[in-house]
Amino acid sequence: MLLLYFQIAKIVVQKQQKRGTGMSKKELLLDYLDRNNGMITYKDCKKIGIPTIYLSRLENEGVIFRIAKGIYLSANGNFDEYYFFQYRYPRTVFSYISSLYLQGLTDEIPQYFEVTVPKGYRFRNAPLNINIHSVSKENFNLGITSVKTSMGNTVNIYDFERVLCDFIRNRDKIDTELFVKTLQTYSSFPKKNLVNLYEYAQKLNISDEVKRTLEVLL
Repeated sequence: MLLLYFQIAKIVVQKQQKRGTGMSKKELLLDYLDRNNGMITYKDCKKIGIPTIYLSRLENEGVIFRIAKGIYLSANGNFDEYYFFQYRYPRTVFSYISSLYLQGLTDEIPQYFEVTVPKGYRFRNAPLNINIHSVSKENFNLGITSVKTSMGNTVNIYDFERVLCDFIRNRDKIDTELFVKTLQTYSSFPKKNLVNLYEYAQKLNISDEVKRTLEVLL
């Protein structure tokens, strides 16, 4: 069984290597664009070993358009606002309603980005449609995970348990209907992790509040 696994893995690697054989750098870029929703960044170029000057050449040819520093999109590409936002501000984590939306845990469509950053973080030219939360550096990494956007790109978010803790901790600032719906969703959430929830609550100093909420909820 193990031998079969390695044989399959070897075949996959060989196919990936063969794919780029004999292709010019321009063709490699076009192939990458075709396989990635028409989007490419400076980081992507470095990852596939192509000098970023080729992006400028494709831009001059009208094949791609620069939509932000280091981010390009083809004419038929899909604009992934969540991925683009986090590419520009990599220290942010989508939280609160943005996290719920990205996880498919709310039917409410956010009208703004809701993100959490470590205290001391400063935005450069932050967009207007953003709600920023700052937390201590000790608690910033608590509950960070990743999820695919609807366009298949990976972004960092807080998991459901962390979102729930943030909602409870800032209950007076959360819309009542959203708060109640989120609790109801968690009560039937098949992947709930009460161990993580209580661990987060303890570190955020809201253990009693979370316990009282769960007594009513569960």
